[in-house]
Amino acid sequence: MTETITVRRAELADAPTIAALVGRAGEDEAVLDWVLPDERARQACAQAWVDLASDWVGGALEAGEILLAGDESSGIGGLSVWEFRAAGQSEAPTTADPGRDERQAAFLARAYGRYAPRMALVGELIAARHPDREPHWYLQQMAVLPALRGRGLGGAMLRHHLVRADADGIGCYLEASSPRNRALYERHGFRPEGEPIRLPDGGPALQPMWRDPHRAPSPAGT
Repeated sequence: MTETITVRRAELADAPTIAALVGRAGEDEAVLDWVLPDERARQACAQAWVDLASDWVGGALEAGEILLAGDESSGIGGLSVWEFRAAGQSEAPTTADPGRDERQAAFLARAYGRYAPRMALVGELIAARHPDREPHWYLQQMAVLPALRGRGLGGAMLRHHLVRADADGIGCYLEASSPRNRALYERHGFRPEGEPIRLPDGGPALQPMWRDPHRAPSPAGT
């Protein structure tokens, strides 16, 4: 019997769960593997996520929403991070907190250590291609625990948020980091947006993808 997947919006109290999930689900993620090529660096990064979870999660909730997905037997096994971007805005939303930028820089230094410039480069290449022609939701990150992949958690989170985006008439944007991810997003209406973003030194190619809002057909005769 297939279990029902539940999806809910995260709160700040979920920060420890989110941090642990990011660390475990990101162990085999293509971009993170490129940024952090050795196991010791990946372990240090995962610990930094745990130690600084509340600040990072608080910033993500200010900029948009985090969705958590799971089922009764396995618990929470997936998350997706969505940022709302206004027209003309190709980078993460600014905040009224004057110390947040410094804390984010400190987080990057602690989480990525001597590989922080590689992570910064990823951010620069992504920002250079980010569309700013209209308001949209940006799927900044989606992660599912390796043992729970293929059970529909990613699709459930996408459907949950796309209902909201469609109701508001808002498009969505993301970068697919693998052929498997790209196929999932295409099934939900995303299409390639230009050429892939290629990371140097044999790194992965990230495919920008865009989805126009889907509008329900008008009733017959109206």
